[in-house]
Amino acid sequence: MNEASQESISLLLGAIGKRVTIRLREPGGGFRDIVGILQSERQLINSKSQSISFSPDEIAIWREIKPLPDLAGKGAPLSARIMELEELSDLTWPAEEIVDYGRWRLRISDGFSMRANSVLPIGAAPIGDPPVDLAAAVNEVISTYREKKLRPTFSIPLPIFDELDRYLEQVGWNIKIDANFLIKDIGSIELASNPGYVVEMMDNPSKLWLELNSDQPLEKIMLRYPARYGVVKSDGKLIAIGRIATAGTWSIVTRLFVSPSFRGKGVAKILMANLLAAAKDDGATKVALQVDDENGAALALYQSMGFRTHHKFVYRVLANKSVKL
Repeated sequence: MNEASQESISLLLGAIGKRVTIRLREPGGGFRDIVGILQSERQLINSKSQSISFSPDEIAIWREIKPLPDLAGKGAPLSARIMELEELSDLTWPAEEIVDYGRWRLRISDGFSMRANSVLPIGAAPIGDPPVDLAAAVNEVISTYREKKLRPTFSIPLPIFDELDRYLEQVGWNIKIDANFLIKDIGSIELASNPGYVVEMMDNPSKLWLELNSDQPLEKIMLRYPARYGVVKSDGKLIAIGRIATAGTWSIVTRLFVSPSFRGKGVAKILMANLLAAAKDDGATKVALQVDDENGAALALYQSMGFRTHHKFVYRVLANKSVKL
């Protein structure tokens, strides 16, 4: 082995545990490429979990495959990204009971949260793969939710399930909420300070946290998944709250609320920065949140913070009761 080859092998040893592509010389002439996680200077594991052995003398050239930046709203096809975010929302705001009906997920809780009391299609477009024909499947949903004394409700990610949405509209289901899924990369965080405000972070919602926006009925749902809870105080009085939960590199903000008399004073941005810092400590690089299409003030606020719309979704219902997202 010549000096150049020895140097290459030495560098290769430094790539153990990383993803590499290696071009090997064939005995009869020509080359073949292998790709996978390098285990040693003589072995790698490919994407099918197969072990591939080689001799260092066969190596013509190699390089490490650098991972692509994990950016919000990039990389995968739109449909896959939409369902990743919907699953994130489902995971971090867990229903008390889940009934799998084909590839429809029937979420059942105590009725206070629309998200935890609705059908989420998770199968293939255009209707999400229910186990029977669409009309029969919808009737089964109605029966199941009425038995639980809950109003039948669908959460429909768009545009994946446009056809399902159109069908429900035709048979009398009304849009209760038209909403946006907003996302952004967390990036660098500037924890702006204001001498008039004190920010505190907690691992569980306090009694005062729950009382500020009358969130007591949602406590059981929130405690089913670990999250960080932020508060802002002014003169010792609680004036703003927010929750952020992390799963992998994603985090999701829910229940962010600022007392009306303190809105427009930068309180939400101070709280959001602290929530993002907590999520970043937990390993998140991206953040998402959901906001009602009719809440123009909230949309403008989040857009000013760098959030952008990733996709829309609607809640369609058969009844008309007030709920909390």
